[in-house]
Amino acid sequence: MKAILAIDSFKGCLSSPEAEEAASSAFPSHEDTVMIPVSDGGEGFSAIMTALLGGSTRTVLCQDPLGRPVEASYGLAHGGRTAIIETAAASGLCLLREEERNPLAASTFGTGQLIADALDEGAEEIWLGLGGSATCDGGTGLLQALGYRFMTPGGILPDGRTVMGNIIGIDSTHRHKQLSHCKITGFYDVSVPFYGAGGTARMFAPQKGAGAAMVEALDAWMSQLCEVYSEFSGRDIRTVPGSGAAGGTGGAIRSCMGASMTPGAFQLLDEAGMGPLLDTCTLVITGEGHADLQTLRGKVPAGVLEYVRKYDSECGGSRHTQVALVAGQVSDRDALLRAGFDYVVEATPEGMPISLAMDPATARENIKKAVGIIAHGLDR
Repeated sequence: MKAILAIDSFKGCLSSPEAEEAASSAFPSHEDTVMIPVSDGGEGFSAIMTALLGGSTRTVLCQDPLGRPVEASYGLAHGGRTAIIETAAASGLCLLREEERNPLAASTFGTGQLIADALDEGAEEIWLGLGGSATCDGGTGLLQALGYRFMTPGGILPDGRTVMGNIIGIDSTHRHKQLSHCKITGFYDVSVPFYGAGGTARMFAPQKGAGAAMVEALDAWMSQLCEVYSEFSGRDIRTVPGSGAAGGTGGAIRSCMGASMTPGAFQLLDEAGMGPLLDTCTLVITGEGHADLQTLRGKVPAGVLEYVRKYDSECGGSRHTQVALVAGQVSDRDALLRAGFDYVVEATPEGMPISLAMDPATARENIKKAVGIIAHGLDR
C-alpha cells in the first residue's frame, strides 16, 4: 500500500512537513508514502508554493498588525514575474501575543507593503494567500498601503493603520501605478460572506480577540464597507467566494483590484502534480489541528477530498481512493463522514490535556499512532 500525505499544519504545534513526517513514520518505510506539504492560503502558503515552483525568497521590512516594524518574506517565481505573498506573513495572528489581539486595532497595512514591494520589483502577477490574519479591517489597510484613499463626510481619511470610520467612498487616483499591469489572484482558506450571519466578523473575530460587543460593531461596519466596495466595483461583494477571507481582505482585492478568487488548497495540489501521483496510490491521508464543520468550507482537508473525488470521477468512476482525515481534535464527525471522508480519526487520546497534546513531540507520537490505526485497518 502506498499513501499520499497532504496534511495541513497543526497550528501552534507542527508545520505541514512536520505533521507529514510524523504520519510517514507509521508506515514500514518512507518509500510507502509521498509527502505533499500543503496550505490553504494561510501560514506556509508562500513558502510551500514558492518551493514547488522553484522560486526564491525576498525579505523586506514592513509593519506588523499593530504597526510595529517586522521583517516579512514572500516568494518570487517564474523569473520574478510572479510574487507569492500570504497575509499571515505581515498581518498574521501568529505575530501577536494573546493579550495583544484586537481586531479594532489590527491592520493589513503590512500586507499591502509587501504587495507594493513586489510591484516595485517588477512582478506582473500577485498570488495572495488569504488566511491566518489577525485582522478584520476589510482589507482597508492593504489598500491604503497601495495608495487608495477612503472618503468620509468630513473628507479623506489620513494614511494610518486603521480606518474604522464612516467610509462613504474610495479614491483610487493615487493607487500604485503598476497595479494596472498586474494580475491579482486571491487564494482563500475558508469561504465565508463579507458580513452577516456566518460572515467574517461573526466567525473569526472572536479568535482574534473580539468580545461580543466588538463582534457586533465590526459586523455593522463591514456591512457599511461592503456597500462602498460593491458600489465602487459594480459587483455584489458580500457573497463572492473568499470575500470574507483574512478579515474581508478577499472582498477588498476583488472589488478594488479586480482579483480573481480560488480555493488555495486546490491550486497548490495541482501545482504539486497530485493527479499523476494518485495513479500509484490507494490511500490519501489529510488532516489539520481541529476538524469540524469549518473544515468543509474550503480548508485543506476539504480541498484534498474534493481533488481526489474529482480525479476518481475523471477516471470513469470505476475507482475509489480512500481518503482519511486525521486531526488533533474532531468535532462534527458524522458530518465529516457524510461529506465523503472514508475515515475520520482524532489523534489526541481521550482525557489528554490540550497543553500536553500541543507539545510537538507528543503531537508527533499521537499522529503516528492514529495513522498506524488507519494503515493497519486497510492492510487487513
